[in-house]
Amino acid sequence: MNTKQMIKENNRLQDAMKPNNLSYYQDMVVYIRSSSVQEQKGEELLLEIAQHLLDAQAKGKSAEEVFGSDPESYCKELVEQLPKMKGLSSLQFHLMIPWVALTWFFFVQALVGFITMWAGGPVERMTQVRISTLILIAGGSYVLIHALLRWMKNDAFKPEEDKRKVNARNIGIYVAITVLILVGGVWLGRLLPVLTIAPWISLVIFLIGIAGTKLLFSSK
Repeated sequence: MNTKQMIKENNRLQDAMKPNNLSYYQDMVVYIRSSSVQEQKGEELLLEIAQHLLDAQAKGKSAEEVFGSDPESYCKELVEQLPKMKGLSSLQFHLMIPWVALTWFFFVQALVGFITMWAGGPVERMTQVRISTLILIAGGSYVLIHALLRWMKNDAFKPEEDKRKVNARNIGIYVAITVLILVGGVWLGRLLPVLTIAPWISLVIFLIGIAGTKLLFSSK
């Protein structure tokens, strides 16, 4: 069973869980999937946990009775035993976010350019792409997604009332990082040149990006 099939099977098993068991299990899913373990091994573990939980549920047991009252420690111990992403897999993990962000940027660039051409507007403005903008999109998307993953992992096993609370410290950190990225983008914009990219070239770059996404990052 490949990774996509395991995720599909995982979703099917979750449909059979009682609400309290489902909530407990979904926190485990968030924690394990946001950890730096090999995706295949992580999904195999989640399937084993889900099947074990359903077997226990059929006998009238709850998730807490099966896995304990401290699921975070339980998951942490399991994750430490799983192989971490190494070599190319680790590189793929870090490269995927900026790659996808830039791919869809060029799709928007192409779409707006073609619409502007069709409407008879100033196409020249739509063909100008700052290198600093590309750096900003790549870096900003990377920081944002990794910050989100860390936040999800840290909040996975918190009580529902705590999850709803706004963490001022974390928000302050994210805002500060965002401001630094924006300031850096403006500063780089004064130093780096502007590229002229026609809409059809942006479309070609987008298609190459989509092909590369399937080739380099799709789960097998």
